[in-house]
Amino acid sequence: MSATYRSLGRAAPIVGGLAVAVYAGKLNIRNDEAPPPLAKAVAAARPTTLFGTAAPFTPICWGTNEYLTLSPDPTVRSLKRPTPMATLGATPLHDLVVHEKYGAAIDARGDVWMWGKGYDPSGEIDRSLRGKKLRKLAAGPGKLFGLSKGGRLYVVSADRSFQKGLAKKRGYWTKLTTRDPIVDFVELQASEKFGWGEKWESIAVGTHHLLAVTNKGRTFSLPLSPSGNTHRQLGTKQMIPDEYTESPEKALEHGPPLPPESDPRFATTLTQIPALAGIKIDQVAASDRSSFVRTDEGRVLGFGANDYGQIGLGSNSTVSTVPTPVEIVLAKGYPAGTSLWCTNVTAGSATTMFTVERATTNGPKVYELLSCGNGQSGSLGTGSTSSACYVPTRIRALSGIQEYSEKLQAPIGLNIHKVSISASPNTHVFAVLDTISEADAKGLKDGLFGRDVMVWGGNFEYQLGTGKKSASAVPQHMPSLIPHAIDELVAQTPEAESSPMPLTRLQLHTAKADTYDMLGKLIKRGVKTEETVLAGYNCSVLYNKIVS
Repeated sequence: MSATYRSLGRAAPIVGGLAVAVYAGKLNIRNDEAPPPLAKAVAAARPTTLFGTAAPFTPICWGTNEYLTLSPDPTVRSLKRPTPMATLGATPLHDLVVHEKYGAAIDARGDVWMWGKGYDPSGEIDRSLRGKKLRKLAAGPGKLFGLSKGGRLYVVSADRSFQKGLAKKRGYWTKLTTRDPIVDFVELQASEKFGWGEKWESIAVGTHHLLAVTNKGRTFSLPLSPSGNTHRQLGTKQMIPDEYTESPEKALEHGPPLPPESDPRFATTLTQIPALAGIKIDQVAASDRSSFVRTDEGRVLGFGANDYGQIGLGSNSTVSTVPTPVEIVLAKGYPAGTSLWCTNVTAGSATTMFTVERATTNGPKVYELLSCGNGQSGSLGTGSTSSACYVPTRIRALSGIQEYSEKLQAPIGLNIHKVSISASPNTHVFAVLDTISEADAKGLKDGLFGRDVMVWGGNFEYQLGTGKKSASAVPQHMPSLIPHAIDELVAQTPEAESSPMPLTRLQLHTAKADTYDMLGKLIKRGVKTEETVLAGYNCSVLYNKIVS
């Protein structure tokens, strides 16, 4: 086959035994030609799962709207079908989070915008912390954490009245040299002085605790409330709240007392986890009351609550609390001698996912997704709805998938690009497959190839986007939400109607776009973005994430 041709089969992996290549292999795409007009006409006539019309780069959402986190309309209790999230405008974002009672996003300038009943009773969106060049958010029940481009860590209350009412007055010179943050905030510090060039690299938040790792691999933790260390999820022996109680003078200085869960000053100093001193950590992850760290050698350690088996220590380690970091042996479900390298750990509620790489003697690397913890909502993805799974178990539909590489003239393993797990007890999960690793640049630019999305788990609030409440204990595809060139091409094929899997399934694409703030003011043109899917609290959001 000529290098200017690409078969759809190369972008569609064989998942769960479905012979995608039988259907997709019949259609060849020439990347140097425009899509045929007939394809556009047929695609326009096909029904869509998107409710309403959306301008390009408008976030799309579905699921519960009980706390006005998806729409400011109080008459809308839930969105059964994917619907444009008009309040955020048609713009890419640095990051977006949706917790139970509020949502937050970072615009291209690095400013935070918040909405939902937990933020303001009206649910309306408004600008929050600004001028800090934030890049990443982590949401707790009553506090929002932001990590800046320069590696500084900030926290604000999720309640607008606390943010605005406690904002400090700024001096004359401060007004001239910096942008007004306009709200009350706290910059978090480490208990130990940072070394030269050391800064915060990434953060993760559970229900009552926060984990943070520096670019030097040092790991710290912070309680968010008096319940911050109930299951030793901090990795320390800290007693709460005595150590963090302010003096009466300071309490009066900061105004009326706030609930600890919403008070950004409840604890402002992160403590290094002693058991991890000297171990270089690449990633931290946090679920409800559990904590995880991944080392630079592909090992994973866990600590905290284990009442559902979410730490993954095996069927012989069914203790409800793991007080200190313990290595998780991911190969317990494999033949003796199997070596696994963990490339990512994701946690939410009481469910944990491990993306692993397994070397084979005669074939390509194999990528697999393992799960453990509470699977009552189907969130384990293994077909089981068990309330406790203590052994990390392969999700067969997403493990050992291969695609054909024309460059190597051989099959290669298909990696997991990203996993997103909801923090809700009615947990649902998204997994994004790296189905563009072998795609040519022109095909990517033209929207011919994207990353496949799989979804499963709880669906009581319509968060799976199917329009029904029935949960799914195994990964399934979603129909396409935003028309792309690939959808136009496959729409004209007779197999599009009879295929057992949706050929116009949801795939995530890359593009360039102009960015705006939520008031419609232009920030920057031609920013590189990629579509990203988020498992929010009993809801889901598809948005364009800024990657440059």
